[in-house]
Amino acid sequence: MSETRGSSVDVSKKIQAYKILKERIIQNELKPQEYLNEQVLCKELNISKTPVREALQHLERDRLVVIVPNKGCFVSNIGIDYIREVFEIREMFECSAARMAAAMGSKAEFEKILANHKSFKVVDDQSVRQSLLSGYQIHEHIVNASGNSFLSEYYASILDHIVRIRMYFISRFDSKRLHETCEEHKRILRAIIDGDPDRAEREVREHLGRSLISIDQLMVNNRKGL
Repeated sequence: MSETRGSSVDVSKKIQAYKILKERIIQNELKPQEYLNEQVLCKELNISKTPVREALQHLERDRLVVIVPNKGCFVSNIGIDYIREVFEIREMFECSAARMAAAMGSKAEFEKILANHKSFKVVDDQSVRQSLLSGYQIHEHIVNASGNSFLSEYYASILDHIVRIRMYFISRFDSKRLHETCEEHKRILRAIIDGDPDRAEREVREHLGRSLISIDQLMVNNRKGL
């Protein structure tokens, strides 16, 4: 009985460590390529070594950390290849979802989002920047409205990476791109509300394409030290 209770505690601690560390990585509190010292993490989290190590192994399976033999554990990098791979998967999932949502989704739900989402009621650049932190919820809602549970499940598996990329770049977008993103979201929603699958797919594809171009430019500027 005591062994079972001890195992349950370890599992609970592992889940706790996993959730805390994942959130720190997604929010960019733990930076790309940052070294993760197990002893330091154990002390910070007040959790023993085994649950922390298992949490890091779980995060490696999520592709949020990289464990290098004889060197240790590092937060995974946010490089252009990583970003493009995430966007390629997004395009596959989100374009299909937009078509399905336009064909059979609840128009009333999307009308409510268009009318009430906070990113569409902004007064300055800072409020746009803050509201766009939740912009991924619009995409998530479209995927869930597709009515395909497998699509929703697979999309959820990359959502952490989508949010992580958004958090990493959100402070670097200029005013023009911030407002363009709001308008692109509106066009996607209107296409779905109008029940136009072709237009919905096209608007999503163009939105993701513009976002990737913008991020590519930010990466170039970063390398140049601009």
